[in-house]
Amino acid sequence: MAKKRVHELAKQYSMPLPEVIKRLNAYGLDVKAAATAVDEKLADAALTGKPKPKAAAANGAAAKKPAAQPLQARAGFGHGTARAPRAENIAPPKPKAKPKPKPGARDGQGGGRDNGQRRPTRSSLQGSSPGAGGGVRRVVIDSQASRRPGGPGGGPGGPGGPGGPGGPNRPPRRRGGRRRRGTYEEPVAQDTSSLKADVIRVNSGSTVKDVAEYLGVPVPEVIKKLMGLGEMATLTQTLNDDAIQVIADEFEKQIEIVTAAEDANKDPEYEDADEDLEPRPPVITIMGHVDHGKTSLLDAIRESEVAAGEAGGITQHIGAYQVHKNDKVITFLDTPGHEAFTAMRARGAEATDIAVIVVAADDGVRPQTREAVDHAKAADVPIVVAVNKIDKEGAQPDRVRTEMTQLGLQPEEWGGDTMFVDVSAKTHAGLDDLLEGLLLTAEIEELTANPDAAASGTVIESKLDPGRGAVVTVLVQRGTLKIGDAVVAGAHWGRVRAMSDYKGKRVKTATPAEPVEILGFDTVPEAGEFVRVVENDRKARQIAGERGHRLKQEAQARKGGIKFSLAKLFDQQAGLKELGVVIKADVSGSLEAFEDEIAKLPQDEILVQIVHSGVGGITESDINLAAASEAIVIGFNVRPVGEAALLAQREGVEIRTYSIIYRAIEELRDAMEGMLAPETVEDIVGTVEVRETFRASKIGIIAGCMVTDGKVTRGAKVRVIRDGSVVHDGEIGSLRRFNEDVREVLTGFECGIVLANFQNVQQGDTLEVYETRQVERKLA
Repeated sequence: MAKKRVHELAKQYSMPLPEVIKRLNAYGLDVKAAATAVDEKLADAALTGKPKPKAAAANGAAAKKPAAQPLQARAGFGHGTARAPRAENIAPPKPKAKPKPKPGARDGQGGGRDNGQRRPTRSSLQGSSPGAGGGVRRVVIDSQASRRPGGPGGGPGGPGGPGGPGGPNRPPRRRGGRRRRGTYEEPVAQDTSSLKADVIRVNSGSTVKDVAEYLGVPVPEVIKKLMGLGEMATLTQTLNDDAIQVIADEFEKQIEIVTAAEDANKDPEYEDADEDLEPRPPVITIMGHVDHGKTSLLDAIRESEVAAGEAGGITQHIGAYQVHKNDKVITFLDTPGHEAFTAMRARGAEATDIAVIVVAADDGVRPQTREAVDHAKAADVPIVVAVNKIDKEGAQPDRVRTEMTQLGLQPEEWGGDTMFVDVSAKTHAGLDDLLEGLLLTAEIEELTANPDAAASGTVIESKLDPGRGAVVTVLVQRGTLKIGDAVVAGAHWGRVRAMSDYKGKRVKTATPAEPVEILGFDTVPEAGEFVRVVENDRKARQIAGERGHRLKQEAQARKGGIKFSLAKLFDQQAGLKELGVVIKADVSGSLEAFEDEIAKLPQDEILVQIVHSGVGGITESDINLAAASEAIVIGFNVRPVGEAALLAQREGVEIRTYSIIYRAIEELRDAMEGMLAPETVEDIVGTVEVRETFRASKIGIIAGCMVTDGKVTRGAKVRVIRDGSVVHDGEIGSLRRFNEDVREVLTGFECGIVLANFQNVQQGDTLEVYETRQVERKLA
């Protein structure tokens, strides 16, 4: 049999030497040193979890009685290999009896470090902690493994045996993909060749020192590279994403730049046993073109006035409501149809189970209809088409079906798989059919969730209320949210002080697919952020603080970090003008939509600089900031608070408030056009032909001319054209007719012309008389 030394096996399997020795001994092989030679097949079985060959097992039993329970012995290895760059841990079999989670354990969500500020290390492979509950082995890519709490020791003890010395007793952390549920399967060696182990995750906004640690190169080498690129950098100076990418390319490293927002809001994957899952209500998103009757349709379903409270009949915020049908609950999300709210529609599609596309029967498919279909397809959710306004004169439901077919939605009655329902929000026709169709689609989808897990969900909307503080609408997607839970969303944290349902009624708990309005966040989180419950306030504050620190670093890198860009130099050369704005809105979704619309404005010559944006009323600090930045203040559904209006009057700061977003954009565009330099337009006044030239003392050359087109005026601008080329551009100094000075000469008359500062007029020249005027320019 072929044999290999232990240190060679450690290199082959990318494991620390002490762990290889422990695993081989636990398997029944007598290993005392790194130079000990062992059978290659037995070693492979020991290190990959394969069952021991029969012959070898018999020989081993005859030679020496092995340790009583090899799986229990192996269960002692937790995060002891965390410092190895490519360590592969093997988990024990999953026990049949499922242990009850401790009250403090939040399904692995709260344990360990979160996606906050991560100290940089090289990317490594890390296995799950076997001592923390067992399960099918998995390999997780984690660049932060070597920095985790727990140090070089093992994890907490598993059900089969005690864990090794190491980190504190805490619930297992779940990172990576979803694990298979069900009965135990014998662990087998995993092929890690497909994993991108060479791709290094780098935090956006990292300092020079951090980037050096990420890439595994000395700091002086990074500084030397920056100097070679013409940048003088210090150890703690932040780098923007482009600079980080350039440095990585210089060292031939493959990196993935990760922002704090991406880390905080990336879709988490949980594992729930089948017996823990219970049916939940479907979440339905209503989308479509503006004014196609989305809110009116939902209003008809809920039998309450919603559209009356919206400015101009256009939905400005996401509304979350629940209705009951056949003893079942349906959760609805109403998204705006106006083009400014693209991000809000996308967010609604991501949080939904079924998308209802509302199309007016008298209007057909419109731009936002196509966009809504694209969002629903991108979210990979079933689509139901509601053909609305069938009661109106000129309604053509079949035309709508034909147009939707062109978007890839084939009606069921035409042999396709998309449900089309003809409805009327005004007469309530077809509403029962729509609800029954939605319940049928939801039943086919088999929507379930674990209500006993720690709660998590998505921020649907958020605003700042003067009396209540941060008010956040959350759609619970997993677990049960309770009063007193510590929650974290992005860089914001809090404790749930109060909850109310969509009717405004106070509730103590919220189950999956239930929208609730909660109070208790320290600041206003952005719509679309992922919310989850953690163990306590301290943990929530720590996670939010780390994320906030990363966000500040990223912002600092964008503003003042090293940038390999000539954009700033180009701006200075072109003399770009800036229009500073301070934006305040009532809810974060509207603020996000307004910023997106500003970004769409052409800014080749006028740059719109958002000095500050936030949720809530216009305060004195906003006015002071605008005064210092020479900016205007734009409020969307908000008003000045306290003495802000008087301060603005004293400081000369303009405050503009709006309730419809496109009106604000139109006026902002007008303001930008007013800052554009006017365009000089040239008008040809007349054409003159030089017939003869005369020389006069004290005057110079006099051109005897015939006005062939238009007119010639004294003092007008003139261009001398000879053989198709311009030889002079100046003014008419003197204009005479029959030895008398005249003001103008019309077509068909002769005249004498003396050009100012030009004496080289020749017979046959053409004089082109023109005038210029300033014209206001429009944005492209």
